[in-house]
Amino acid sequence: MPKFIFFITLLAFSFKISAQDIADLEAFEKAIKPGAQLTYDVTTKEKQYKLTITLKKLGDEMAFDWKTSENQSGSVAVSANAMAKADALFSTFTGGASKLDKETSFWLSKKMVNDVNATTQTSIKLKGSSDTLTVMSNATTSYGFTLDGNFVNLSAWELQGGDPKCTIDVLESTKFPLIYKLDIGWSMVLSEVKSQ
Repeated sequence: MPKFIFFITLLAFSFKISAQDIADLEAFEKAIKPGAQLTYDVTTKEKQYKLTITLKKLGDEMAFDWKTSENQSGSVAVSANAMAKADALFSTFTGGASKLDKETSFWLSKKMVNDVNATTQTSIKLKGSSDTLTVMSNATTSYGFTLDGNFVNLSAWELQGGDPKCTIDVLESTKFPLIYKLDIGWSMVLSEVKSQ
């Protein structure tokens, strides 16, 4: 009898965790829309600062404005081609407008997501389209952050590869595979999402 009670308790706990994960994922996907703000803590060898992106457009194409706590700002537009097929990441925020056709920024492309789903790995140019490809292997994890003032926890991928080792952590959302943590010689970590 005690084994049966333990099994039922374990099953109920697993269901509760799964239901919470689904509710948190739905809340996240509902919050990601034009006007949403995503705040990252950035650490380089020289300094630490906040980077906030404000989503302007989502769908086949993506666009956002960005600003730092160091009074730098700009905008990024990612083409439909890049959102579908890119194998490179754009992460050089120096100011002004950037239009991307071979790179994504803050999101994985559909190609990268499909690669991870099919083979548990993908090849990514970590420092822009002129970089060489780095094979990134996947492990599953989870990540918690503040969403509209509430703590949420989502399933995630931790992609690792390269020498020295680089890490890209991505929320496991087929609609919005958002990079929430990046460590490629400098790092950024998502701390908050505000839907408006």
